Amino acid sequence: MEIIKIFIAGVVATSLMTAFSYIVSAIINKQFREPELLNIILSKSSFFRLELSKKSSAGWILHYLIGWLFVLIFALVWDIELIPISIISGAILGFGAGIIGVFGWKIFFALSSDPPKIAWSEYYLQLIIAHIIFGISTAVVYIVW
Repeated sequence: MEIIKIFIAGVVATSLMTAFSYIVSAIINKQFREPELLNIILSKSSFFRLELSKKSSAGWILHYLIGWLFVLIFALVWDIELIPISIISGAILGFGAGIIGVFGWKIFFALSSDPPKIAWSEYYLQLIIAHIIFGISTAVVYIVW
């Protein structure tokens, strides 16, 4: 497993996923921007005690770290040949990551003393689609590499 490939795949996949979320947010005028939501959650957390703006780099850093973790998991699945690398396997792994993401966000929101006011079902639907884009993007980087 190559660290550079994981790094590049994480940057590409997380960037495309996040771009999708920002585009959907702009089109339907709702807050679906993960890095901003992470900053809101972190700033309202009694555990972290951070004062962050919506635009703080902390949310971006955390978002990319989580992205690299998912790419590492995908790489392990492909390296042990559990499933072959393909666009379809990327989409399937992305869907699984999306389900994990939904539960992760539910936990984040539940632990927040003042969670952001967002359209939950719409947010979770776009989050799953964004993760499918993430998985496909990761597969494309691995296929092209």
